[in-house]
Amino acid sequence: MSLIAVVFLFFAHVSAEPMRFDGHKVLQILPHSVEELEHVLQLHDVLDLDMWRYPSKNNFSMEMYVEPEKIDHVLTAIKAIGADVRIWIDDLQKLIDEEKQPAKRSFHLPFASQGKNAGFDHLAYHRFSTIKQYLADVVTATQAMSTVTSSLSTIGYSSESNEIQVLKVSRSDGQSRPSIFIDGGIHAREWISPATVLYFINQLVYGDEFDYAPQLLDKFDWYFAPVLNPDGYEYSHTTYRLWRKNRVPNGRNCFGTDLNRNFGYQWNPSVGGSTNVCSDVYSGATAFSEKESTALETFLLNNNQNMVAYLTYHSYGQMWLYPWGYTSALPSDWQDLDAAAKIGTSALSELYGTQYTVGSSTNVLYSAAGGSDDWAKGGAGVKYSYTIELRDTGAHGFVLPQNQIEPNCRESWRGLAAFALSLNTRKG
Repeated sequence: MSLIAVVFLFFAHVSAEPMRFDGHKVLQILPHSVEELEHVLQLHDVLDLDMWRYPSKNNFSMEMYVEPEKIDHVLTAIKAIGADVRIWIDDLQKLIDEEKQPAKRSFHLPFASQGKNAGFDHLAYHRFSTIKQYLADVVTATQAMSTVTSSLSTIGYSSESNEIQVLKVSRSDGQSRPSIFIDGGIHAREWISPATVLYFINQLVYGDEFDYAPQLLDKFDWYFAPVLNPDGYEYSHTTYRLWRKNRVPNGRNCFGTDLNRNFGYQWNPSVGGSTNVCSDVYSGATAFSEKESTALETFLLNNNQNMVAYLTYHSYGQMWLYPWGYTSALPSDWQDLDAAAKIGTSALSELYGTQYTVGSSTNVLYSAAGGSDDWAKGGAGVKYSYTIELRDTGAHGFVLPQNQIEPNCRESWRGLAAFALSLNTRKG
């Protein structure tokens, strides 16, 4: 056997199991001044650290993932800067193991296990192939329904030739209604996002415990794209749990573009992005350089004539954010966006008391140009455009255990329904 073959077999064996994160930590860092904040951010760039939660204008606190071999140096450097620091998550692998534990079933589940999709568990995280089958099964199931119809479209293909799919759900009366577009999975590691979008589909098609579905179907046509980044999502399951970007090869043995820095409205890598191809927030060589972002662009521009809302689901932080992300300035109709979001978050909090923060992306979270919600509003003209950051506020971060899927999804469904039913869809 040749040396090349031996090396290939070695790496094939190594990559057969996902990377482990024993002893990997997440730090919570609190700079006391803008100067300290800048020094910490410089440290982040120099050491190529993974920022889990960025600081905002009003709260410099941040959460940062650090590998074991870097931890002593990072802690020493941060203390020398003068910022407060503590270990927020001590062993990331323990959270990943906890994430895999099956969720306990509750009495709320009848609506999540009806009809043709009885075999699909909405309280678990699923691989991409299983999600594709679920979407196809929904279409098959609605063919036998008299009041609901659905259709599945492939709007493009990823760099690894995986389908980017959109499911349309509507009344079966042939009438066209104002539409709402919802996507998930732009960032690969945010598994709760696709799970939430799939839950929405199930509630809308099969009926829900709050009886919102009939009203929502009477008022809107619905478009769902549960996994906009299929390559990255699958890679986060098979190889590297914390993968964020897509998987396009960039040279220098670096892969991936941050799709949520790649949309073309006020695209600017210097605002919350990067021109470094190895960075987790690499913005791409140009706006819409990626197949995934281009697929969404084309679909929205072809279907935005009567589209009233665009919602992209992410994690984490419990925030309901509206444009702009590229600047602290607000859109002229920000009060409309703010009021509708607060209706959603108020309804959401009624179930478990979960608190969401409402505001513009830059003023609540951080500045980042090239986001899909900025483009949906500024580029595609969709008035009510939002990024929604789901549970939690940092205790688990991106590794949300399966036992939180149900409460997260139930409250999110209530929030979405109340938000949508509050919208004034009249023209003029």
